[in-house]
Amino acid sequence: MNYPLSKEILEEIKKANKILVNCHRSPDADSAGSALALYEALTSFTKDAKVICPDRLPEDLKFLPFSEKVEKIDFGEFDFAAYDLFIVLDSGNVAMVTKKKEVSLPKIRKIVIDHHKTNESFGDINLIDNKISSTAELLYDIFEDWKTDITPTIAQNLLAGIIADTGVFAYSGVTTRTLKIAQSLMEKGADKKEIILNVFKSFPFPKVKFWGEILRRMEWDEELKFVWAAVPHEVYQKFSGPASAKESAATLFDKVVKDTDFGMIMVEEEKGVLSISLRGRTDFDVSRIAEELGGGGHVSAAGAKLYEKDFDAAVIKVLETARRLVNENKN
Repeated sequence: MNYPLSKEILEEIKKANKILVNCHRSPDADSAGSALALYEALTSFTKDAKVICPDRLPEDLKFLPFSEKVEKIDFGEFDFAAYDLFIVLDSGNVAMVTKKKEVSLPKIRKIVIDHHKTNESFGDINLIDNKISSTAELLYDIFEDWKTDITPTIAQNLLAGIIADTGVFAYSGVTTRTLKIAQSLMEKGADKKEIILNVFKSFPFPKVKFWGEILRRMEWDEELKFVWAAVPHEVYQKFSGPASAKESAATLFDKVVKDTDFGMIMVEEEKGVLSISLRGRTDFDVSRIAEELGGGGHVSAAGAKLYEKDFDAAVIKVLETARRLVNENKN
């Protein structure tokens, strides 16, 4: 058995009648793919399951099987009373689940399944493995423990999560086990070409134009070896507020600038809320910066949201935090 907790989680699922599964705020392919794979597995157990998310699923993820099952909700207004189990995937803290810092999770039994080393273990059962590439890979291992049949659609959703969270197998979390799982999923019907086309090669034109604005604003701290860019809400709205543009820009640009250790993209996606994506090039742990700002993540990829009415003050706080931690790391 890959995880002893798999059995305990399955027992909780068997006891439950109606089950909720989350996609986190600003859902990516690992969040959505994992949620939809689990949704299909739960329905195969004849469970009444629903996938909920505080944001709409981006257009570029609607190729995923069962993507129409993702329902956008307001966590402050949704009626959780009819449900007796909430399975929380790929979410390191409550704010990732609900989107709103002040909104708490419902008082029903919760299972947290995640791979972020900064996970706050806020469930009744917490299966956290920070040595694994993605929540999708973790879920594959759990399905293996459950002896769950991997259908072509489950395979597609799991492989999408793995490919997205590994940057097509480029990141440090990729192991020989990751590659063997990917091979198995392709043999079971997953289409690698379709996933890469949709996740990495199908960006809406407004998002590409917005990347140009990010690059125009990019600054280089030559001494402390990082790049950064910050975009206020008014400018973001001029480009029609493209979904996940910050995360994709960080992935594309922050990791390729020579003589840097990391990069940060800051976008005020909502007025008074600065959203930050960090990506590392070397062994500098960007999750330390994210944690200081109330977020979390991995050594080479992390994020946070800073609730600050004044945009300039928020940017200064991020930069001061980053510079302090870089200097501490030097010492």
